[in-house]
Amino acid sequence: MEEKRVRKIEIVLNDFGQYLGANQENFVLYENGESIKEVPFHKLDQVILTPGNTISTDALFWCSLYDVNVMMTSNTGRNLSMMNPIAHNKNVETRMKQYEAYENEKGVEIAKAILKAKIENQGALLEKLGSDSHKLNVIDELENVEGKNIEEVRNKLVYGIEGKCSRTYNTQLMTQFPEFLQVKKRNKYKAEEPLNNTFNLAYEVLKAEVYRGVMKAHLDPFLGYLHSIQYSKPSLVCDLQEPFRPMIDEFLIKYSQDLDKDDFEKRGERMFLNQEKGYELIQSVNELLDKRVEHQRITNFGESSKIRTMIREEAIKLSQYLKGEKEEYKLVSKNKNLLS
Repeated sequence: MEEKRVRKIEIVLNDFGQYLGANQENFVLYENGESIKEVPFHKLDQVILTPGNTISTDALFWCSLYDVNVMMTSNTGRNLSMMNPIAHNKNVETRMKQYEAYENEKGVEIAKAILKAKIENQGALLEKLGSDSHKLNVIDELENVEGKNIEEVRNKLVYGIEGKCSRTYNTQLMTQFPEFLQVKKRNKYKAEEPLNNTFNLAYEVLKAEVYRGVMKAHLDPFLGYLHSIQYSKPSLVCDLQEPFRPMIDEFLIKYSQDLDKDDFEKRGERMFLNQEKGYELIQSVNELLDKRVEHQRITNFGESSKIRTMIREEAIKLSQYLKGEKEEYKLVSKNKNLLS
């Protein structure tokens, strides 16, 4: 008989003054001194804390005992730290296989699979927007890329195929935004333009979700394949968020239609959403990630899931592929349900 799986629950403390404690059987969430939620120890999967909230040492004790990870994030959704039980890193085999793949053809196949899913999702969005998606038809070129390890082919993948597609995609994407926000170039690092910093904030929420998935899958977040290894850069997290960027892009197109110049403020030489709008954007992206869509789960829970669950399962699928439990690594692509 197949073992029945227990649906896991996540507790997020993001309202100022919330407190997570524990009694003899349950985690207990309090707000303004009143109990608002109880979750049995064995049903909790993760706790996410933001500034202004507290957690008791009793709750931390039971989190450690029941393998519940505790994530601390900034008010912008950026991951700051994670507390896991000592036994969390017991899956040594997974990381060994991850490191081995970096030195062989498997790493090449992983990078190609990630890039293929990203390009297909970009094309699906452009097609939906009525833009020209044919210029992104590079799948045959991508599949013909071969090499003994990822270092041999990364430049061709990133600066060749991905670079060409990104330039075409971004040029067409920018035309969908209000004229006062449009920019000629997507800048990530120290961007000055309001739209680029709005993109960066929304992507930060996505990145946090991918990071959680990578950690739950017992993978090393700092060793990726498509993105190179750099000090303090979670390359694998950057890899796995790529196929989901077009989903965020479409969301931002719709979100931006109600923005005006007064929604932004200058900090130094850079323009950002003001604090109120910034919090609103973070909340809206999280609501998007909570949207339930049709999607074949890798577990026995059926054919629908929240988008954030889908994102986390991509890391589990990668772990399975690395360990030889799956013959092919195929990410979510052209899923119409991801585009609202």
